[in-house]
Amino acid sequence: MSASAPDERLAQAKALAMTAFREPQRADALLAEAEALLRAAARAAPADPGVLTCLGAVLCDRGHYRQALTVLRRAVRLQSDDRTTYFNLGVALLNVGQEAEAMAAFQQAAGLRAAPASWTAYFDPHAH
Repeated sequence: MSASAPDERLAQAKALAMTAFREPQRADALLAEAEALLRAAARAAPADPGVLTCLGAVLCDRGHYRQALTVLRRAVRLQSDDRTTYFNLGVALLNVGQEAEAMAAFQQAAGLRAAPASWTAYFDPHAH
C-alpha cells in the first residue's frame, strides 16, 4: 500500500460525505461507504488524528455517537490540534446527553484552527 493511501481514502470519504448532504435520498449508503474508507485509512494509519477526526464526523452523521466518542477521544489522546476534532467531539457528547462535557469541547474548539482535510459532523443546535 502506498504512503498516500490514507490521504486518498480521506479525500474520497470527504467527497462522499459532502455528496450525502446534497443527496439525502442516498445519504445512508454514501456515509456507509465513507465510513468503510475511513476505517481502512485508520487501519493503515492508526496514529493519525486527522483520519480519526474524519471517521468521528461520519460516525456522528450516521448516528453512532458512542463509537464516535471512542474514535474522537483517541484523536485527542494523539494530541490533535484540529478545531474539527473538538467540534465533532462536542457534537457526539451532546448527542449522548453529556452537555457540560460538550460545551467544554466546543470551547476548546473555539481556540483552534481547522485542518483543511477534516470536516465537521452535522450539527443542528435547535435540535437540542
